[in-house]
Amino acid sequence: MPEIIEYFLDQDSKKKYFYLHGGPFFNIQKWQDDPFANMLHDCNKNLILINYPVVFGEGGTTDFLFLKSYFQKFKRHHPNSEMILIGESYGGYLASLFVNLNLFKKIIAISAFISIEYQELFSSERVWLKRFLSPHASDFFYLYKKHQVKTEILFVNGSKDLAVPNSQFLVILNSIGKKLRINILPGYEHRETGKKLNDVISLIKQEL
Repeated sequence: MPEIIEYFLDQDSKKKYFYLHGGPFFNIQKWQDDPFANMLHDCNKNLILINYPVVFGEGGTTDFLFLKSYFQKFKRHHPNSEMILIGESYGGYLASLFVNLNLFKKIIAISAFISIEYQELFSSERVWLKRFLSPHASDFFYLYKKHQVKTEILFVNGSKDLAVPNSQFLVILNSIGKKLRINILPGYEHRETGKKLNDVISLIKQEL
């Protein structure tokens, strides 16, 4: 069973922040292991770090079903909680799959891809991605085309991200509005460090 680590730091708040790390080939053991988890902890948020199952050939299915079961169970046990989902890179892709389920108040996807087909053609990570993802995996673009975007979602991506080329967002730009927002950061790459990482963290803080 993948490990789930809870930090309930503000007992008076109904907000719960679920964080899906990138990778996907590693686990996150504590908030210090990830800059966005670190940010949520420093902001005294009720933070739940979730490690999802990693199975080659089943990406986007086994991990999604595990997360869906966990989130639905959490919702049943905490019906008054306001759930916010944040994911980075592959974790952001997984987060975007929950826009149609009415589980979350808001979803924030950082450096996430929205189209598997586009990724398999143009991403610098396409070799492992093709082997990792299930042929039955869905993506945000599929849900978007089916008019199933029911939850507010923000995508934050870099204009120079070769792992997740931002041109895949062109097909949904006309739908930007209350439910769908896209912030393409000029000159930013995948998983920045230093000042640029701090800039992204500051941007995410404003959305909490």
